[in-house]
Amino acid sequence: MNKMQNITLTALTALCVSAVLSACSNDDGQAIDGDGRNVRQLTIAEVPLSRATLTDNTTTLGAAWKAGDPITYLNLTSFTDITMNYGTLTAASGSATSSFSGEVCCITEDKIALLYPATPPITSVENRGKFSISLAHQTGLLADMAKDFHYVYGVAEVTSVTETTATATRAEMKPLLAACKFTFKDKNDNPIPVGTLSISYGTDLSAGFPQTYVLVPNADPAQVSVPDNLPPTGTPLHITLDTETTDGVYVVLFPINGQVLFFSVTNSAGTYTGTASATLKAGRYYPATMNLEKEL
Repeated sequence: MNKMQNITLTALTALCVSAVLSACSNDDGQAIDGDGRNVRQLTIAEVPLSRATLTDNTTTLGAAWKAGDPITYLNLTSFTDITMNYGTLTAASGSATSSFSGEVCCITEDKIALLYPATPPITSVENRGKFSISLAHQTGLLADMAKDFHYVYGVAEVTSVTETTATATRAEMKPLLAACKFTFKDKNDNPIPVGTLSISYGTDLSAGFPQTYVLVPNADPAQVSVPDNLPPTGTPLHITLDTETTDGVYVVLFPINGQVLFFSVTNSAGTYTGTASATLKAGRYYPATMNLEKEL
């Protein structure tokens, strides 16, 4: 049994976020319901700082959109047909501030929920959509973490429409998960190369780690979050790197509060394990180095 470490994972910066919206289509261009919802080209301009691309300077994560970044939209006001109420919008430029646009079925005052990375909504029995968040299949690389896993949520409101176009308020996006960079050392403080990393609740790998969550959208972003300490699955969160590295493994995790985590690192020399008590908050970046012991 390894001696438990009480490692304070201190938040060094919040990942500030903001974004945009548009999407959905009706081939004949006609109104879908009696309220006059047509397929319109919706645009939100001047959308500041998100985290579609991240750069690590060891203490903070810088952020910018990439041109063509897709974001999922879901119209929270109209539920005539779920298939007509969601789609994707795309970023116009690669910068910290970009406009997003795309076809969306809307009228004024429609509330539009947004989720990045883009993921198809789940259709519920009420014919309403929910978003699915998954931590599975992470690669440990910064670029992949930014592009595929660090989820953000926001809501915008359609403010004006013409026959074919629409505009909406800027959508302030909120991060839903914690971003981590883990590096490891042995008992002599030598760096441990990471070939694979497994993370579980508790003092071994048996408890597993929560890896999926169904997010219910709400017109009030303050009402949307991922709860702390989700129930774990029977499977640890497992990350396999293409090549062994001592430079750090980038991982997105659900928020946790005072949870004991078990870490298992394997490389060509063997397996190293250890525990840490951690609190991770959504929207924060946690670079942390942990000491592990080699298994005999």
